[in-house]
Amino acid sequence: MKLLVKFNLVLLLVFGIGMYLIARNAHSFLIRSAKQQVLQQAELMNASASATKNYTEREVSPALASTREHTSTFLPQTIPFYATTVTFQAMRSSYPDYTIREAALNPTRLTDRATDWEADLINYFRNNPSQKEVVGQRSTPTGEILYVATPIVAAGGCLQCHSQPRIAPAALVKRYGKQNGFGWQANETVGSQII
Repeated sequence: MKLLVKFNLVLLLVFGIGMYLIARNAHSFLIRSAKQQVLQQAELMNASASATKNYTEREVSPALASTREHTSTFLPQTIPFYATTVTFQAMRSSYPDYTIREAALNPTRLTDRATDWEADLINYFRNNPSQKEVVGQRSTPTGEILYVATPIVAAGGCLQCHSQPRIAPAALVKRYGKQNGFGWQANETVGSQII
């Protein structure tokens, strides 16, 4: 073999290894960067959801609770989690790849019942009460998803509707029944908000 052919083969090998290493590092960098951007947007959405819940609990719920209609008809607008869900659905027009789910082990609405993997997250938060957030990835039929989960802890306001059916507003019991969404205890992790 001529020296020029050997030199070209060595250069080709070095060039190939270099391109592989560059591509691998670039791919890792782009994945980390995309993940960081998604997590930043999810953090903003989580802050927006919390602000919506707080506003609803402080201002909307008390205003609607005093209306005559509320005593005879259940108004979901008085529930902070309802407000969060509706607000987030409006945001999806700008961020269609994001979803929010407020899953519970014992929800009032059965559509909010935790799936197996969501129940695992809720139980993780129950077993690790100091943990305030879990970031993870999950394989789905449409590909990998990145999620941010935070615990939902039953506070005083929650127990007005979720402790016992006899204490809950009659309109709520009439709409959803006495079977689901009751028996919550103060400061108990009852669910998880997953973005």
